Amino acid sequence: MSMHGSAKVGLNIVQPSHFDAGIVAASYFASLCGCLLTIEMLNRRGTALGNVRSWLETLGCATSMGLVGIWCMHFIGNRAIILGAGEAHIQLVYNAGYTTLSVFLPIIGLTIAFSAAELPTKSAALHWSLLVCTGVFAGLSIVGMHYIGNFGITNYTLQYASRFLAASIIIAIGDCMLVLILLYTLREKWISSWWKRLLCAMLLAGGVCAMHFTASTGCVYTLQEYNGPGAINSRNAQVAVAGALCAAAAVIVIGVLVFTRYRTHVLKTRSQKIMLACAMFDPDGRILVTTEGVMPAREITDKYQHRTFSEEFDTSHPVFQWIFRVTRNWAGVTELIPRMKTHLAAVRNDSESDSRPTSSASSAVYDPETYSDYSIVFRERFCAAAAGLAAALHLPVEQIGVLYDRIVETGTLNPEDKVKRSTLQMDKLEDIESARSVPHFGKGQLMFLTRRLTYEDRDKLFNAGYKFGSVQQIGRNIAETMQIPLPALELHLENLNRFLEMSSSVDKPGTWLNFFGLIPRPNGKGFDVGVKQGNQDQLPDAPLLLEEPEQWQAEFLERLDGLKTRSCIAFLEDRNHADLQRSPQEQDFANRILGAIVQLGHQVPPDWFREARFLARPVFAHYSGQSTKIGVSWIYAFCVITDMHTSLETCHDITKIPLAFFSARQRCYKGSPDHAILARDIHQEFGPLLARRVHNQRLGHRVRKTLRESFAKANQKHGKPEARKPTDSRSDSFGNSDGSSMHELVDRPRKMSAIVNDKGSEPDRDNLWGGILVNSETVVKSDSRSDYTNEVKGLGLGMKVAVGTAKQEDTFVDELMEATRSRFLPPKLGY
Repeated sequence: MSMHGSAKVGLNIVQPSHFDAGIVAASYFASLCGCLLTIEMLNRRGTALGNVRSWLETLGCATSMGLVGIWCMHFIGNRAIILGAGEAHIQLVYNAGYTTLSVFLPIIGLTIAFSAAELPTKSAALHWSLLVCTGVFAGLSIVGMHYIGNFGITNYTLQYASRFLAASIIIAIGDCMLVLILLYTLREKWISSWWKRLLCAMLLAGGVCAMHFTASTGCVYTLQEYNGPGAINSRNAQVAVAGALCAAAAVIVIGVLVFTRYRTHVLKTRSQKIMLACAMFDPDGRILVTTEGVMPAREITDKYQHRTFSEEFDTSHPVFQWIFRVTRNWAGVTELIPRMKTHLAAVRNDSESDSRPTSSASSAVYDPETYSDYSIVFRERFCAAAAGLAAALHLPVEQIGVLYDRIVETGTLNPEDKVKRSTLQMDKLEDIESARSVPHFGKGQLMFLTRRLTYEDRDKLFNAGYKFGSVQQIGRNIAETMQIPLPALELHLENLNRFLEMSSSVDKPGTWLNFFGLIPRPNGKGFDVGVKQGNQDQLPDAPLLLEEPEQWQAEFLERLDGLKTRSCIAFLEDRNHADLQRSPQEQDFANRILGAIVQLGHQVPPDWFREARFLARPVFAHYSGQSTKIGVSWIYAFCVITDMHTSLETCHDITKIPLAFFSARQRCYKGSPDHAILARDIHQEFGPLLARRVHNQRLGHRVRKTLRESFAKANQKHGKPEARKPTDSRSDSFGNSDGSSMHELVDRPRKMSAIVNDKGSEPDRDNLWGGILVNSETVVKSDSRSDYTNEVKGLGLGMKVAVGTAKQEDTFVDELMEATRSRFLPPKLGY
């Protein structure tokens, strides 16, 4: 209230008051700092209350809002109330007890309010009721703090105007309800919209200030006593404390903004490297993102080091196929990941020294050529990156997901392309959708680990601080950080979703007619194969029988062996009734085969269909999806090797992928015996690299010297030349390669030379070379005769070991490939 005229300074006399506009503005800025910090914390925290961290985050949000946004604003705002002529001895002073109480009251009220909003519920009515309660509690916290704080004024009695009192309560509750409901309802949409969060904070701070000064308007101040020097100093101290808290909040907000900008730059820089991201979908189809609005990701390396100029890291690369299979059976590599991290750190630390291991827990053979193979290091980095993602998501590695069957090119946008980011020509989109190469070349590559979450998993990730949003909400921000066009990202996410659906719904019992079309790759790089566009695990097919064929049906199909499609159709139609011995049952079966052939012909290019030949020998495919039952499909196929220049643009139902990758996919079904064989191979391959190293340098030198002499002696005995240390340049350079990305993948252990303590257990001393991982099909033969010296025998090396291991069985793809190459090659290709 503003009262003009001279003020009579006397006790029990009403003092005139007015507001200082500058301090009013300062009080709004103070409230804005607290509200903005609160909005940022609410946006970045988890949305469930299942652990101590979540409760602490809720308490932090309440403290930021209650202490800075409300309490500091109140005392700075009250400083804007000038009583009388502004004499210091008649200004407002406060009781310490009520001042302290006014600090905790809004914090407690806001903790209750924010907790109510975060309670998980499946009922929409209950959810909205909780949001209304949140607004009411938050508004009452503001009102309660204001009047409790004013109740602590010691030198005045205050009398409020009823209409302004009611208006202040309505303003506080209404503003909080509007802002918080808006925030909690649209939070996922505002993950990357800082200006929307700023607008929310401005509205919330405006409500706090409006409530405060509305309540102060019309208030009558009756002076009860004069202020002494101590009271005046305490009044100044309160404002100083409030100002310091506001300044701290402002510094934190500025720090968050600077850090956010820095993180955006880092994320865009990652688009030029090889990254591993996690694409998880909740039951509603929304995508898991961090509080920054991007998918969780880890850097694998700066760039894959190719052995030749023609080598490319794509789905045809053996390393990618190895990774693809490993993610279908994480159990085969999980126990090795900690030692992989240690090895990566040791390689980096000991890159300039002789860091070769002298003992192994899984192999007794050290192969220097394998040790210097960059693919080994890359695979270790992939496993370490996957483990890092799993740890960040609070999940075991086995639940991190499976590898998506495509590699996304990132960093394809230049700064001058900003105006074109929301548009992409349709032909380029079709190239992306059909897995063909895009006309522009990416500077980086991105691989996805993907899975479908349950409601329980989603709640746990909510509780861990992650968010879920639709493509429309978070797509633009993800596309910005990946530096790819938004339509391209939308297509990739759509394909990811379809990939998960197809992986979980595979069930194909019975007998099927397939089309096996091989496409030669340029420069003699093998073959591509035509597969279904929607499910690249399967060939183009048509159903033939609901069960496996009977004996007479198999014999009837054998009569078509080696025939081209036109000849098959003519034989099945039998328009001239040349097949006099065909029974009505066989004719019905012939009509069924004919229908399947026609259906198959609609899926493939006409020239493929015309040149294909029938293979009457059945092959068997295994499909299991996510079920425990392993289905076996009987497959009869038309086979052809086509011209490498054949275009698939007119066939929207099929695409081509590398034949080797397609074959590898057939080893990944649930319950495949190849999982155990791959796990054994991993242990044998990585064993020497993950070895322990003897700490005693003298003993290590003596062991290496003795081994060299022993191996040289054995080689001379068998007439073999002494092996020399390889001089491959990669062995000298790979230890230092991509060092910038190493810190994200590995812990910082000791050097490899210090991994094993001198005072190890006796079993370790007696068997420094460890053992060999075997399975039920492994045969181990031993010979007690030894060519090694007695000193080496003391290390447990006095026995020769020959290991015979089971090999992977051929898939139906391998059988079709062999049959096609040997029997059904088109003559025009010269085979």
